[in-house]
Amino acid sequence: MDWKKTETIFIIAFLILDIFLLVLFIDSRMASSPTPLVSQTLDEKLKSENITYGKIPSNPETGSYLSTEPIAFSQSDIDTLKGQKINLQNGNQRIFSFLTKPVKIDPEKYGADLAPLLKSDIFKGDKYIYWSYDKDKYEMTFNQKIDSRPVLFNTDGQIVFHLNKNNEVVSYTQTMLGDTQLFDNQDDVISGTDALEVLHQHGDLKQNSKILNTTLGYYNLVSLPSSDVYLPVWAFEVKHDKKTTFLLVNGLEGSVINTNDVQTNQAPAVGNE
Repeated sequence: MDWKKTETIFIIAFLILDIFLLVLFIDSRMASSPTPLVSQTLDEKLKSENITYGKIPSNPETGSYLSTEPIAFSQSDIDTLKGQKINLQNGNQRIFSFLTKPVKIDPEKYGADLAPLLKSDIFKGDKYIYWSYDKDKYEMTFNQKIDSRPVLFNTDGQIVFHLNKNNEVVSYTQTMLGDTQLFDNQDDVISGTDALEVLHQHGDLKQNSKILNTTLGYYNLVSLPSSDVYLPVWAFEVKHDKKTTFLLVNGLEGSVINTNDVQTNQAPAVGNE
């Protein structure tokens, strides 16, 4: 008997058996393993629910909780303002001004026509940014900026221009917030996309909605006896079934803010279209 040849045959046979057993083992493991689920991206989820949106701001942002309070205007603040008759109201915290010569504007230009007036004849007018135009009330609103971001839904930091039916500004009211004090160091603000996903997961975005604008601004979280507390928020202007609503997300903590459905009939000219 050729033992060497027999030994070779046994080795080959065991090798084939080992390969066969390995294949059976792998097949059994794959059969018992659950099939991985294919997770949808946020864009796919929104598309499946017919929720449309434009460009969402994606630049890295920082922010902080801060405190501030309305200022009282002094006589020296208004003495240099020309071409208007001014009264101080509400404990000197509100300017009411009647222009001696109306200023013709085009409401479709998002307040650009008012740039010269803001720069030269309104107290610190460069600290305000266009927000909205209400064609029913003939009012154009500019919001005060903190760190280049608008103060949202707060009458304590606004200029409201009053127009006549000829699209002429005839008067305005102004309020202003004073110096700010940070509660802590600047921290990272979540991205606009992450904030949008928070809203979706929270169930606030209804099917067949359209996100008209996305804005990063400051919102008055709580009022204290000594000052008011503000925080950076993402504000989404959402239109659904002919109704426009603002939904807010805390930019530092990534949580939905219950605002009892802050509503507006006009779209701000900031964010995306």
